[in-house]
Amino acid sequence: MLSKNNLKYILILALGFFWCSSVYLTQEQYLLKYANVDFVNIVELLFGSLSMALGILIFGILYRRIKNIKKYYIVSIIIALILSVIFFITESKTIMSICLCLTCLFGTAGFGAGYHFSLLASNIKKEYRGKAFAIGYGLGSVGTYLLILLPESFYSSMYSLALYIPIILLILYLVSNYTTLTDIEKEHYSNSFKDMFIKLSIVVLAMSLLSALSTDAISVQTINISGGYGNTRLYYCIGLLIAGFLVDKSKKIFDILTMVSFVFSLLAVILLKDNYSIHLIAALSYFFIGFFVLFRTITFVNLIDTKESIVFASAYGLMYSRIMEGILTLVEDKILTNYTSLIVTISIALSVLIFLFLLLYFQNQKVTENDTVKQLAIKYKLSTQEEKVLGHLIKGKSNQEIADHLYISPYTVKRHVSSIYKKTKMNKKELIEKCYLGL
Repeated sequence: MLSKNNLKYILILALGFFWCSSVYLTQEQYLLKYANVDFVNIVELLFGSLSMALGILIFGILYRRIKNIKKYYIVSIIIALILSVIFFITESKTIMSICLCLTCLFGTAGFGAGYHFSLLASNIKKEYRGKAFAIGYGLGSVGTYLLILLPESFYSSMYSLALYIPIILLILYLVSNYTTLTDIEKEHYSNSFKDMFIKLSIVVLAMSLLSALSTDAISVQTINISGGYGNTRLYYCIGLLIAGFLVDKSKKIFDILTMVSFVFSLLAVILLKDNYSIHLIAALSYFFIGFFVLFRTITFVNLIDTKESIVFASAYGLMYSRIMEGILTLVEDKILTNYTSLIVTISIALSVLIFLFLLLYFQNQKVTENDTVKQLAIKYKLSTQEEKVLGHLIKGKSNQEIADHLYISPYTVKRHVSSIYKKTKMNKKELIEKCYLGL
């Protein structure tokens, strides 16, 4: 898990999340010196969130159309750095607001997030991705917590650039010199894969709605900086780490606990109205939100195992959440004030439906033959040549036919077939059933 390869990508995630989380907080506090709370909330929670989503979408569009996305990433991060500086040297709240939104778009919360998540999907094995993401984002959360312990005159002023600029430069250095993101050729997506992707997107959008109505909405409205914002970063970190290690070990248990976490978060809306401890509820809510964050991330990151060319969508779970959070900014106060019990009831029912959908649909989802062969190859660590042999084997071809097609000897084919049986612990009939009936 903690190999040199994994550690560098974990570090990039940690530095990137620390920057986007902390500079977001810094700009919010600094802008409050020039504008009222309602103005700042609209700029940050509505336009800022939508800007992040747009940045991820732009990354996805560009990734599929250009050869060297790393150059665009570097330019994007440099633009975000320049905008961060401009934000502090102007006294116009309009220019500040534009800089804040564009920093969200170009930085590690937007375009940069698309690149970082794609690095995770492309370079870290599936069995370690949950832990890698959790450790990276957990370290970033702890970093923001430690920042809050410093004097407000530092973290909410131009002086904070003395910390942010070196971090940005370090990210650029690491990405430029020590990372790779493979150029993926365009390929045709099967109807079954498109169907799965669309339904998965709808599920995550619905889950983002529940999340925004509960944990995020509550914490933003009830927790101030001095009263515990920094502490929530620690609770979030703990939730992330537990969820990250669990998702790699037992996906089914993780899915169940993710749904359970929604029930608590939604009940928290009622608990707040009954004058329970704000800090206790916020602590538990932020702990549980770690499960949803892992779900929306790892679900899309793992799509690369069925289609390598889908790597650009690795941050789409985050994108959907930002869209929902931004839109709900316009109505969440009214909804939570006037329709609390109704919203909680409907949301819990929706949570149950989502869980049943995940349990029944994705476990029985039929995939195409090529998708399944790819999944089997990844699951049982088959070599590239063994994967090719498997693809022909399940079509009923003889060793000689496979050899002729792959331009190798029948003996080599026989050796590969024997290795496939040994690694998968399945015979030819069982492999065919797996590929044609679904994993």
